[in-house]
This record gives sequence, C-alpha cells and structure tokens, in this order.
Amino acid sequence: HTSPITGKIPIMLRSTYCLLNGLTDRDLTELNECPLDPGGYFIINGSEKVLIAQEKMATNTVYVFAMKDGKYAFKAEIRSCLEHSSRPTSTLWVNMMARGGQAIKKAAIGQRIIAILPYIRQEIPIMIVFRALGFVADRDILEHIIYDFEDPEMMEMVKPSLDEAFVIQEQNVALNFIGSRGARPGVTKEKRIKYAREIL
Repeated sequence: HTSPITGKIPIMLRSTYCLLNGLTDRDLTELNECPLDPGGYFIINGSEKVLIAQEKMATNTVYVFAMKDGKYAFKAEIRSCLEHSSRPTSTLWVNMMARGGQAIKKAAIGQRIIAILPYIRQEIPIMIVFRALGFVADRDILEHIIYDFEDPEMMEMVKPSLDEAFVIQEQNVALNFIGSRGARPGVTKEKRIKYAREIL
C-alpha cells in the first residue's frame, strides 16, 4: 500500500530540510552554489520566490496620531471586531480639529472633537455620539472623558464640543441626528434611529 501524492511543498533554501544545510563552503562551491548566499527564499519553477512579511494594526486597540498638517491636530483610530468572528473590522475615528488648519499641539486646545463612524458620510460631534449611546447629561459624558474635573486644561479642551452639541439633549434626537447622515433620504424617523443604533 503506497501513500497517494497530494502535492509538492517547496523547501526554503538553507533551511533545516534543505540539502545545502550544514555543507561547508567547499562543498557548496563544488555544487555550484555560492557560499555567501544566505538563503531564505524558495525556488519555484526555476525562479526565486520570496515571502513578503505583512503587518497590520491590531484590532480592538486605540492608536493616537499627532498630525503634522491638515485640519486635524490629533487622530485616534480603533478597528473593532468580534473575537472568533469572520465579520470584517469596523473602523471608528475620533479627531480633534486644529486651530486655523495648523496641527500644532498648543493650537489644539479649545478645538472641537468629532467622530467619523462607519457607514456615516459626515463628521459627527463627539458629544452627540455620547448622547446617542445614552450618556445624556454633560457630567455623565465628562466622567468618561476627564478623570479629574479640577484639570482646567482638559476642561478647556472639551468645552467647544459641549457647546456644539448643546442643542441636542435627548438620546433619540442624537440617534436621529446620526441616522439622518447615514440612512437613505426619505426614510422614517424610526428607521433612522434604528440605523444609528445598529451602527453604534
């Protein structure tokens, strides 16, 4: 009884299973192999093939970037995904606007903070996102952003965002605000709210 051949697997040059592994420089020269060749590649149909390492940002981790130019001073990004799920990642950005378009740390203080949600075509003020999540009172929102209410610099940073979202003080109004910027035009308020809930 013989085992059926299911395929051939190429061996990396100079790896443990390679015939050239452990040979002396003289032996390699006799085999017309260069002793200085470090290996680490494959020979496929007579051509050298190299595996290229690819890196990507880890999911469910927040990354913050200081921007050198553009309308944002700082950008925070998180790629969310469910563990053990085949669903694609969903990306959320939270950006602090730069004063006068110049992304300088000092210029960022006192500027608006906006969120860019998946499937939403427009920037959403961060305080409206919090209200849509059920944190309606300003103090409830600030407790999730600022750990020390006696920190004047932090309070100054979020003040423009609080002022911007002052007109929206209810969760359903905030959900409708978000849903109207992502759902198709002409859908009912209930469907816009449902759409926003599904995104959040």
